[in-house]
Amino acid sequence: MSPIVTLLSDIVIVIALSVTVFYCLRLSKQFNHMQANRKAFEALIQSLNIATARAEAVIRSLKEAALDSGDMIQEKIGRARALSDELEIMIQAGDSLANRLQLLAEKGRKSTAAEAPSGISEPSGAEPQPKTRVEKELLEALREKQP
Repeated sequence: MSPIVTLLSDIVIVIALSVTVFYCLRLSKQFNHMQANRKAFEALIQSLNIATARAEAVIRSLKEAALDSGDMIQEKIGRARALSDELEIMIQAGDSLANRLQLLAEKGRKSTAAEAPSGISEPSGAEPQPKTRVEKELLEALREKQP
């Protein structure tokens, strides 16, 4: 081989090795950059796991609070319904008693007007019997108020 061919082949080999070294350095920088990003990515994943665990704990406590509040509200609604039913019964009993008292008062006025000024007399006929405890208490209160 001639010295020129040997020189040219050496130059080509040196150029090829230079290009290879350049790409190796570039690849090494990318690997280093990837390692740094990997550590940051792992830190990000770890912080996301912690945030997820906290969020799950908060969601659990919110569910428990909502269930407790729902139970308390349901209990209060039940009590309110019971009181409403009781008040409805009391109103009906009061209406019934008021109607009967009105009838008694009308009978009393008629009998008083018919007897003239001789005095106060009791209405004729039997007194209606109270149907509920409330009616009984109202009748007793009215009897106590009568002279």
